[in-house]
Amino acid sequence: MKINIGCGYNRLDGWLNLDASPDSAADRLMAAHDLQLSANSASEIKALQLVEHLGFFRSKYFLSECWRVLRPGGLLLLELPDVEGTFRAFLDGDHAAREAALGWVYGAETPGMGHVYCPPAELLRELLGEAGFEVRAVSRFLFQPHRPALRVEAVKEESDSAALNAALRRRLLDKGLTGLPCEEEKAGLELAVRRLVSAEGDHARALEQALICAPAVLEYFSLEEENEPQPSREAAACARLADWGLQGRMAAEYRSAAERGLAPESAFAAALARGRSLAAAALAGRQPDGLPPAEAAPAVFTAASAAGWLYRLKAVAGVKKAQTV
Repeated sequence: MKINIGCGYNRLDGWLNLDASPDSAADRLMAAHDLQLSANSASEIKALQLVEHLGFFRSKYFLSECWRVLRPGGLLLLELPDVEGTFRAFLDGDHAAREAALGWVYGAETPGMGHVYCPPAELLRELLGEAGFEVRAVSRFLFQPHRPALRVEAVKEESDSAALNAALRRRLLDKGLTGLPCEEEKAGLELAVRRLVSAEGDHARALEQALICAPAVLEYFSLEEENEPQPSREAAACARLADWGLQGRMAAEYRSAAERGLAPESAFAAALARGRSLAAAALAGRQPDGLPPAEAAPAVFTAASAAGWLYRLKAVAGVKKAQTV
């Protein structure tokens, strides 16, 4: 099977044409970063002028899904704006060239045609390597006048880290853990995923990431358990932390510390200390005394997500207070 993802109206005979928009020539409607297809089922995937529409974080899931769906040695062909070349075209061009280049960076205002994030060639190589691809060729061509583009050919390579990366991200998609509303939460989850993939079976290192997102780490341990006769101590501890609503309890500690006048760094340190004490209790298999009340909180808890969460809470509370005066 050969797959044409993000086909739009460019339907290819002999290919499975996919697009997220019902206003397209797709054979099946499907999000590029969430492929409802079997593993190792495709010999080739083509995605022309697609990546720039996904955004940085969804692009990571798109690439991990391509790796999962492709057979070993399968080919991934990408075409996207050459953002570095486009910047040069803008800086060196006349009025018409600058107008064309700007439209190429930002995309069209037609629904679904706006560009979210155009990775330069160097970053795209890094993202492909992280996902388990070997870049075989990178070429540049002119898509339209004053609109330079990249064409990248990459091949799926098999490795334990790439397999874990793809399997974990697939679990997170299936559990609905990737639809995070805020940039800082997306970044925090991405940090946890990278650390989990690089943990190399170190369960203590993996459990540490539960302080960022216990449900995500629980999915990691569920993958580990498929190859183990019984759950590890760390897996059982993570299940307890997820059941306790760890992120909510850390958020309650953070809010309390901030309301006592602590600076954001000190408030986060207090929340982190509370999280570590709960993790220690979970590892020991005991219910800690005096669990603080859990409250609505970011699904992902980092210094940045905690600060953004509390800022928004205060802003909304301020608006409500002003409306009642």
